[in-house]
Amino acid sequence: MHYQRLPKGPFALSVVYLITGASIAASMVFSLLLFLSLEQGLLMKLMFGGLALVFEVGKFYIWYEMGERTNRGDAMGSLKALCFYGVLAGLSIAGSVGGINAATNTLMQGDEAKAAEVQSYNDKIVSLDREIEINEQAAQAYIDMKRIANGMTKMLARNQELRARQDELRRQRDKVAITSQSSLMGLMSSLADGLGWPLERVQFGVVAALSVLLDFFAAFFISLLGEETRFRRSRRKKEQQQVAVTPEVPAEPAMPARPDYYHELVARLQAGELRCAKGAVSRMLEKPLEEVEDIFHWLLQDGIVYRKPNRHFALSQQDQS
Repeated sequence: MHYQRLPKGPFALSVVYLITGASIAASMVFSLLLFLSLEQGLLMKLMFGGLALVFEVGKFYIWYEMGERTNRGDAMGSLKALCFYGVLAGLSIAGSVGGINAATNTLMQGDEAKAAEVQSYNDKIVSLDREIEINEQAAQAYIDMKRIANGMTKMLARNQELRARQDELRRQRDKVAITSQSSLMGLMSSLADGLGWPLERVQFGVVAALSVLLDFFAAFFISLLGEETRFRRSRRKKEQQQVAVTPEVPAEPAMPARPDYYHELVARLQAGELRCAKGAVSRMLEKPLEEVEDIFHWLLQDGIVYRKPNRHFALSQQDQS
């Protein structure tokens, strides 16, 4: 069944624009994180930051331009644009890898600092355990010497204070331990344990995968917007042509010049050598569907074909017979 293509509605376009803008912005931010870390001076930061933005904007425009050239049938121009895009995409992905890696390093440093704080609490608790043990040994000595009233009471009171101090340290340690690891670091640690890889290798793999996915995700939606723009342009052109043709004007003088292959196409259609369908005509002539739309418009004007209720085309002669 043939379905007529319609322009995307406001909601769909809003979602596409939102996703495209967010992905491009994220790619820019991660590239800026790397380029801005290359130099400490303000002037050089501005220059490297501007370079990163130029690369990102240029990369996505080249991807859009490649779609335009492909639609025009310019194979060499499309290949050149693809090569240029590949160079800028490689730079962008490398920048995103560096930027995400720097961000994850910051998270890891924060996790390490919290882990060190937890270990400090553990060391203090162990130190208090040793002191409690020494006090218990001293209390036992007072018991052996039958001097319970003189020394043991003080030792027991001291141990009670130390245990209360231990409880407080444990509560503080647990508060730090609850937020001691971010979700991303937890994921990478789990992957490292499951794969048996060092955490550094897992970290690089994760950030590289995120960078590549982010880049191609944005490229996909750029292509989607480019295709939608070309479709709307073609549809608007066709509607303008239909409005320009009025019933009062004789058909013959208003018809534009037909290409050389048009009469051969009509002959093949009428002879039954070619199926009356846009796809078949496009494959025979090796023309894009946009140009085939114009051909069928001419066929309708010349009365060679007519449009059936299901929107398909058929030869007028077949209908008459």
